[in-house]
Amino acid sequence: MMTRRIDPATTLIYHITDVANLPSILAKGGLHSDVAMAARDREVIGYGHIKERRMKKIRVPCCGNRFVGEFVPFYFCPRSPMLFTIDKGATGRQPGCQRSIVHLISTVQTALDTGQDWAISDGNAGAFHTWFYADLAALDALDWMAIRSTSWRDKTHQKSAEFLVADFFPWAAIQRIGCHNLEIAQQTRELLRSQDHMPSVEVKSDWYY
Repeated sequence: MMTRRIDPATTLIYHITDVANLPSILAKGGLHSDVAMAARDREVIGYGHIKERRMKKIRVPCCGNRFVGEFVPFYFCPRSPMLFTIDKGATGRQPGCQRSIVHLISTVQTALDTGQDWAISDGNAGAFHTWFYADLAALDALDWMAIRSTSWRDKTHQKSAEFLVADFFPWAAIQRIGCHNLEIAQQTRELLRSQDHMPSVEVKSDWYY
């Protein structure tokens, strides 16, 4: 039997959101899919038209043919191409807005242990040419050189590979939080003060542009 090179227990996954969304996330007990959140007020950080495409046009055949927008998305790296795009103001937010964006971190194995359906995309799950897999062997086939690189010219799609968790990802499964600066880290810690589950909060400036 072939040994898997990529270990789900040590493979980190990252969800980005504005710190302004944390109170709602905590109140709801975790992260909900875009479809579930569509009717609720929140600080949206991505392209509106791409989110619409993920919710209504692109499906995940290996998971009941559900829409991508019915899954909570995670990248396999910090400092994603989407973070760069958001920070440049291309999605409608102010340029430089990455300062208030946090990385919520877990592992593939922890995601599996939630019991939710899941899928792996070989690139940006908002693109029509992306392939999806409900097989952990797909981890080995990802372009890890692109995913781990800080220079991703001509590899934007591959670096944007995603781990998708159906419907909901519980707050208790978040293990760490990476922040741009000390101010946001302190704000995050204050928000977590009353929580039973308190992931470690770190300033990780190298995860940003």
